[in-house]
Amino acid sequence: MQDIEIAKEHMINNNLNFVLVKDGNILAESNSRGIKPIYDTFVNNANDFWGASVADRVIGKAAAMFLTNGGIKELYTDLISDLALDILEEKDIKVQYLKKVPMILNRTKDDMCPIEKLSSKIDDIDKLIFEISEFLNNIK
Repeated sequence: MQDIEIAKEHMINNNLNFVLVKDGNILAESNSRGIKPIYDTFVNNANDFWGASVADRVIGKAAAMFLTNGGIKELYTDLISDLALDILEEKDIKVQYLKKVPMILNRTKDDMCPIEKLSSKIDDIDKLIFEISEFLNNIK
């Protein structure tokens, strides 16, 4: 079974939100919501992404930036924003998705997701890490 299929099946069967698989091994998984699982994995173990496959429920611009900078080869997601898909396709990353939307909305669906909004003006990965770190610290 290919890494992407392992990641997708493991995410769905275990009701997770994020799974990272490389060479048939699950390197990371999480049921945390939002950017946190991808952000934490990138900040703590960015090399784990290199050549790996990822399954995640929602992918916006920030997640796409982490995944492309980490060097994943393939992604499965339930929901992806137009901008995130453009970023991933520009790096020739294979993407499977259920639904594509113009932008990721917040949890109450009445505005843009705060991380999507924050990342919309950022193209530098180090600045993105700093801004998301600040955001996550402020919501604790």
